[in-house]
Order: sequence, then structure tokens, then C-alpha cells
Amino acid sequence: MPLPTNHKSDRQPWREHAARAVARPFFATLALLTRLLPRTLTEKLATRASRAVFTLFPGVRAGLLSNAGKILGPGASRADRKALALSVLASFARFLTELVAGPGQGPQQDLHQDTVGRDHFEEAAAARKGVISVTLHMGNYELSSMELAWLRPNVTIVYNRERIAFLERLRSRRRQEKRLDEIVIDDSRFFGIELLRRLRDGGVILLAGDQVAARDGEHFAFLHGTAPFSSWPARLALASGAPIVPAFNVRAADGRYRLHLEPPIFPKEGQQPNDLMAEVVRVFERYVRDHASQWLMIRPYWIE
Repeated sequence: MPLPTNHKSDRQPWREHAARAVARPFFATLALLTRLLPRTLTEKLATRASRAVFTLFPGVRAGLLSNAGKILGPGASRADRKALALSVLASFARFLTELVAGPGQGPQQDLHQDTVGRDHFEEAAAARKGVISVTLHMGNYELSSMELAWLRPNVTIVYNRERIAFLERLRSRRRQEKRLDEIVIDDSRFFGIELLRRLRDGGVILLAGDQVAARDGEHFAFLHGTAPFSSWPARLALASGAPIVPAFNVRAADGRYRLHLEPPIFPKEGQQPNDLMAEVVRVFERYVRDHASQWLMIRPYWIE
């Protein structure tokens, strides 16, 4: 989830502390309610409630407006930034309702039909080095990862635990039902060794490039500022020879999700991790620019 991660520091900006204080209990309560009501009703409720979050919680509002300014640029008006911020909150609320929906009530996706660029994945797999699929917390990223694991063997997702215990248990149970293996980043300092083994066995590794805090990620020029991204995709690619396939599951105008698989990025001999990751970040930039309202980043993300 794109709420603040489970890293600890007493130097974080006050806006991130505020977001932590109010966003989790609010969205946890909303998630519980969605289990009791029809999905169509909970979507309407969640969308309306997201506007209340913007109004009532200044920490969340400040972070969203700050992010919107970095996406839209310095010439954007406050009205434009507010409109984008509200759209992000509405998308986040919709994602929550989809995540907690009961069996048969959540969004359905047929990866055979709803995938753009399937040949890019096959090109990457043909190298027989394994595949590193890297994404953002965008659209319904959980849906695509679970379906991919159902269709292909040896798929592993690498992630940080969600601090809302209810959501973490639910998400983990759904992943297990789809035969999606989990590796928690903070459980071991040596998780990279296991990932390399799985890549050597032809496995698929799923990572989110934006699951870092500012002090932990490498810094890259990103849209209208500087932002942190995890260097793990690049480091794994250079160590294993596995190509990186950027992948994004975004909601289309017809309400269905489309999984977009970008051309594979192959590591080059002697390349530095940051240089390889910069190529991935340029793809991130394009998707955030084109689907800004679906990037579910609630906390302040850019480096001030």
C-alpha cells in the first residue's frame, strides 16, 4: 500500500507524521464497512468519504497538494492541484473497496484479453534469466499480481507489510489463494540472495519501485522535482542478468483494468545500478503523467 512504509525515523516531515496519524484508522474503518455493504454502495460511500478526508485532515491534504504540484508543474493553479488530489483520494478509496470485496464481488480481469504488450514479457522470458517486473502503486496493482501468479508458476512478490493489520491479513490470504509467494523486505537482510536463486530458476519477481521513504531510496529527477525510488530492481538485474519489465495495471475509460507491459530493459555489462534504474524511472514518469489520478500515493513523496 502507498501509505508510509514501516521504516522508522524521528526526522520525517510533520506532514508525513500527520498522514500516518489520521489516514490509517480512517481507511481501516472504511475497509471494514465495505465488507458489510454491497460494492456499488461502498464505492459511492468511499468516494464521498475521500472528499471528507481532504477537508478534515490537513496533513493528508498538504501531502496530496504537494505531490500534485510536482506532477502538474509550477504553473498549476491551486484548483488544478486540488482536483488532482481529490481524484487520487477517490482512486485510493475505490482500490480499497476492490481489495476488501468478498468472493465474486471484486473486479475481474482476464489477463489473456486485458493485457497490452504481452510480447514484451515473452521477449524478456526468452532470455532465460528470470524476469523482474517492476511497478508503481498505481491502479489495481494487487489484482494484476495475483492473476499473474495464477497463470504462471514461480512468481514472488517482494513488499513491505501494511500497518493496518486487517488489510495485511486479507491481502496475504488473497495472495496465497492465487499461489503468489511473498517475501517481506524487512524480515531479513539477505532476502536478495533468495531472489537471485528464484531468478536463476526462471522465476518472476514483482517489486514496486515507490515502496521507499525519502531517506532510503536513491534520488532521481522525476517530473518537476527529485524523488526517491528503490534501486533493488536494477541491483537484481545487474547481479542476475534478468531483464526488467515495467508493468502497470490501470483503469481504462470503460471501467476495466488493462495490464500494460512495457518493453524489457536489459542490463548492460559494466552498467551502474542508478543508470539502469534511471531508465525505469523514465517509464514511471510517463505513466504518472498519463495516469496521475491513479497513482495511489497519499504521503508526500518528492524531496522538498
